[in-house]
Amino acid sequence: MQIRYVRTVVGWFNVYISGTEQFVNLDPEEFAALLPQVSRRAFAGCAEISVKAAQELFGQEVRTA
Repeated sequence: MQIRYVRTVVGWFNVYISGTEQFVNLDPEEFAALLPQVSRRAFAGCAEISVKAAQELFGQEVRTA
């Protein structure tokens, strides 16, 4: 499942399901555990996560394409 992320002013990350405004706010350690391949200096970007990971983050209402 595609997601996009943006670092907030305080250094946390808003993680969105691509194409929606639904998001969760993750602290830097949670974000690094979810996406270890992303640099800790990243400001914004997009990535792929599993549907299972998306359901854990966003709840069971996550729909796949």
